[in-house]
Amino acid sequence: MSTVLPSARLGIILSSGNWTVEPYFRAYAPADLGIHVTRMRMGSGGERGQAEIEADALDCARLLADAAVDLIDLQGTGIMMERGPDGEASMVAAIEEASGTPAYTATGAAVEALRALDMRRLVLVSPYEGASINRESAFLEASGFSVVNAIGLDRGNRSNEVSASDWVAAATGQDCSEADGIFLSGSNTTMLEAVAPIEQAIGKPAVTSVQAALWAGVRRLSPSLSAAPAPPALGRLFAEA
Repeated sequence: MSTVLPSARLGIILSSGNWTVEPYFRAYAPADLGIHVTRMRMGSGGERGQAEIEADALDCARLLADAAVDLIDLQGTGIMMERGPDGEASMVAAIEEASGTPAYTATGAAVEALRALDMRRLVLVSPYEGASINRESAFLEASGFSVVNAIGLDRGNRSNEVSASDWVAAATGQDCSEADGIFLSGSNTTMLEAVAPIEQAIGKPAVTSVQAALWAGVRRLSPSLSAAPAPPALGRLFAEA
């Protein structure tokens, strides 16, 4: 068995219950991008305190620094949106200080992706309902976007069981003429597989937490990575932005 040494290494801090991010990143990342994952309990929605979550995230960042990663991604959309834009930026700064490594979050990556595609008026699709939808809408509004429609499927801890076709149906069913595109929020989901069908159905861009986080990592590390065609499944974000 031969091993290809990576040209760059991306470290991911991932929720302990997540099934989907690792296979998606490894399936769609450039072949010479090393993917290194450590896990923590995140607990959005007040299940764990922010100080407790931050302490665990910093411990994970230090572990990834031991692996000499070039970049760290905190893949926790909900817990960062709860903190607001300033809190998200503060967490990135704390991770960078603790690890000595550049960092970003999936939430920050989604904001970058939405701006790169000039998506200002959004349809928000989430696994959650109620307070979670309100927190995410508030974060997006505070980041300069307008949420013109929102839907939550109330699947929470079972979000990874929702089929891609159900995410497509939810997004296309909520689309409206005022919206510039769809933002599908959540990492432990099959939303990435819904990107291409949504874009084909409505003629507008779609962004997901996982797709945006991979895009942001590849973008930052691109000087060290080999060029490769954008996978069609990753949609306009990879093809145009």
